[in-house]
Amino acid sequence: MTIRRQWLMILILVAVFSVGVNAFVLSSLTDRYFVGYMTENYEKHFSEIVDYSQKALIDQFSTSQMAIELETHLDDPITRIKLYDAQGQLIVDVGKANNMMGVMRNRGLIRRMMGTQSEEVDNTQLFDGDQLIGQLNITRYSSVENSTATRMFKEALLTNSLISIGIVLVFAILLGFFISKKISKDLIQTAALSQDVELGNQMNFSISNIKEIRVIQQRLEALGTQLKLKNKSRKSLVDEIVHQSRTPLTILKNHLEGFEDDIIKMNPEEIKICKEQIENLTSIIEDLPQIIDAEKGAGEIKVEAFDLHQLLQQIISGLKVQFDKKKISLKILSHQQTVITTDRYKLSQAIYNILTNAYKYTDPHGKVSVSYENDHDDLLIVIEDNGIGISPEDQEKIFDAYYRSRDAMNTTGEGIGLFVVKENLEKIQGAITVESEIGSGSKFIIRIPLTMAIQSSE
Repeated sequence: MTIRRQWLMILILVAVFSVGVNAFVLSSLTDRYFVGYMTENYEKHFSEIVDYSQKALIDQFSTSQMAIELETHLDDPITRIKLYDAQGQLIVDVGKANNMMGVMRNRGLIRRMMGTQSEEVDNTQLFDGDQLIGQLNITRYSSVENSTATRMFKEALLTNSLISIGIVLVFAILLGFFISKKISKDLIQTAALSQDVELGNQMNFSISNIKEIRVIQQRLEALGTQLKLKNKSRKSLVDEIVHQSRTPLTILKNHLEGFEDDIIKMNPEEIKICKEQIENLTSIIEDLPQIIDAEKGAGEIKVEAFDLHQLLQQIISGLKVQFDKKKISLKILSHQQTVITTDRYKLSQAIYNILTNAYKYTDPHGKVSVSYENDHDDLLIVIEDNGIGISPEDQEKIFDAYYRSRDAMNTTGEGIGLFVVKENLEKIQGAITVESEIGSGSKFIIRIPLTMAIQSSE
């Protein structure tokens, strides 16, 4: 059974029960009050009839006059009045049976009252001083509750209660239908929202006015947002790993082509460069299990001490074939030995990505240079080119994931390279800034601590 139908049934039952109880209580109280009123009214009429009859016999009123006056007292529960003289001779006999017959027939009461009503006679003797002057017999219903007026009152009370129940029932059905429709609509939307969360679709829904449903919707919305962020983080990690793998593969490809064309000789230095790229690929593959939990980031930090100049020479040697093909000059302007303690792979990946970008956006016969210097406890690495440059509005966004400027639309890539640079440098407590003008080239400045503070990986 649907919630809508259950709600409608409960509302109808509550409405009928409430009106029934209310009608029963009010009927009981009203009936008690009415019976009390009828009893009091009978006692009043009885006293008036006795007083009038005594006066009529003493003053010797005419029979017709006494009959007219006594008829005015034929009020429920009194049905008949007989007045006798002192010798027992009937003087006046008045009753309302005939007068009420038409009314009772019109209201359908005769059949229901037959066999159920019983009457009693109240007798009283009339005196003038100590002398007996007559006798009065007053016939009434045996119980006030059996009187015609009481029965008609109870029937009207029951009828009105049934009408009230009918009206409330119709109202309850209409109200229940409207409310249940609203609840059903909110629940259907909530079910659709949960399906959107499951499928990763755009969540479109109207916030419910019902607190419990609204809380469920908000929880589902929060869950959907968390799942999207987690999926985006996982995608970003996959893209980052794919992008990182391209650089060593490109270097290996260029060197193999150089070996094949006899441009590069197979000497220990070249073999070392190829081994370095294979180690980079191995490190990337070791990071793949981290995809299972994207919130952990791209691999652990591996801090070691090494000579920066030697690292730069390896990077330049790996990219030189590629740069030479495009006739771009690639040089290291600094030559002093500088030992730093940081993650060798993440720093080299950042430098690779910046140099790869410089290669893309520098025209043939252009220049790219790498320099470095100590700045107190930090190391500054400057990579400069005379390429197309970066506009001021793009400089604020180039480190965002998947962002590509209009000038970059004609080149290959997904816009993830500089994002990886920034992520890697932040993981080794570094930072990067850019200075550039359109048509004048770009300068990327890396700042990292000479000795990285080792932190727990947990």
